[in-house]
Amino acid sequence: MKNVIHIIILIFITAYCQPQELNVEIKNVEINISGSPGPWLQYNDSFYCYFKTDNDKFSSGSNHQFYILDKDGKIKSQIDVPKKLQTSYYDLYIKNDTIFTTEYYDHNTFYLDQTNNTWIETEKGIDLYYDDKDYSVYSLDFGEWGGVTWFKDKQTEKQFEIGATTPIINKLGESYYLTAGKSVLKINNPKKLDKSEEPYVYQKAVLDERFHREGNYSTNGAETIFEYENDDYFNPTFSLATSFIANEKLYHLYKDSISTKIGTIENKKLVPFYEFKSVIRPFQWNYDTRNPIQNNNFQSVQFQTDKDSVYGIIEINKNDFKVTQFNNIYKERVFGEKKMNEWIKNIFDNYYSNFSTLTLNQIDKVEQEINATDITQKHKIATYRLDGRNVETPRIYRKIESDELRLLTIYYYSKNENKIELINFELGENRNKNQNIADVVASMSNKEKEETLYKQKFDWISDYLKGKFGEPNDYKTDKNGTEQKWKKDNKIIVLEYSKRDVELTIYSE
Repeated sequence: MKNVIHIIILIFITAYCQPQELNVEIKNVEINISGSPGPWLQYNDSFYCYFKTDNDKFSSGSNHQFYILDKDGKIKSQIDVPKKLQTSYYDLYIKNDTIFTTEYYDHNTFYLDQTNNTWIETEKGIDLYYDDKDYSVYSLDFGEWGGVTWFKDKQTEKQFEIGATTPIINKLGESYYLTAGKSVLKINNPKKLDKSEEPYVYQKAVLDERFHREGNYSTNGAETIFEYENDDYFNPTFSLATSFIANEKLYHLYKDSISTKIGTIENKKLVPFYEFKSVIRPFQWNYDTRNPIQNNNFQSVQFQTDKDSVYGIIEINKNDFKVTQFNNIYKERVFGEKKMNEWIKNIFDNYYSNFSTLTLNQIDKVEQEINATDITQKHKIATYRLDGRNVETPRIYRKIESDELRLLTIYYYSKNENKIELINFELGENRNKNQNIADVVASMSNKEKEETLYKQKFDWISDYLKGKFGEPNDYKTDKNGTEQKWKKDNKIIVLEYSKRDVELTIYSE
């Protein structure tokens, strides 16, 4: 076992000097979870993580899942995410040994009740980044207008500010170190910073809507002990992921054009201490900024690799440095054309024969038996075909046929009885695949091929329906597409073709 650990460490890290200064532990973990990682953190041998699952064609709503994983990547809990946190920007952090999430725009804040596995709404989160006996430190990012960090003197209530945006704050001795962007600032005496003419006020910054001011670009009263200046704005090669204190020294985790390293600053230059030989890219979400601070002795930093399914988290706790790399083996089932065609025929026959008694529980069972992906949306969805009927937002399942095609089955059901009122089969572009730039360019030039694919599907389904019901009662065609409609046994069946999809719909009159 010791030999295995040594081999893994050699793969990841080469020590430049004095390896005993940091205790580095490396671990590879396999997980099987749908989606891509959002904000993560590690705490008390568990991983707390958001996963963002795709919405396919439904781009107006976010769909986040929250998990607690054990140290080996096994799911301990899956916890519902409140509607107020179903947004694009949210923070995940620890304060007073409790997990919090704060939504970016309105500061809606929840804490994690791990006894009952639920998020509990609490007082809106303050922008407090650091706090000691002398100062409370706040920070805000105003986007293209810059950012501000305020030091509030606890004795005088006066505030002093500096042009640092949501920095990572460390205190070593009596000096404060702010890591922000591509620089590290040292502040020996916050009273020497610019006096704030527009200080941080909780009522204004949090409770009032959309607080905004011009950023501060001044570093008066601070010493710049490091600044990286030679980067290409459009193709950056350098980033400072975080800074931390160990062995009474300030260390920095950073990425340059060659690799990711841990180093110290000497004479305004970064001197590497460790180099990661595996290609990992540590990063910080621009809205997930409270995690490395709040006066904790530890922090978590996420990293990416060249593979979308391989990523990880680094836990820094004083001189203990733990690196966990996750290999996500989750893949949606790919049916293939033959099996998908068989499924559509068999299930349509079943649904048509039993439509009057079909319920939500029955269709859930059908879809779950083949491990279809549930992408039911949280926002309201309606259809003009059911105008006047009291129906819920539909249940939506996805099945992948190939790299080119996917099938959505969309089930509208009554609010009271959960009776199925309408079923829509939609064959369209498979968006749930990893694409590089070359793939995107190729797909743009293959629109004619896609249209041919949809036409072939339309013709196949049309022949099947004609064999079952005879010629359609209504037929329309123009330059934008074709529609065929059958009326049988108090049911309406509609088949539509356009240049972007094929839809088969069944509902009762």
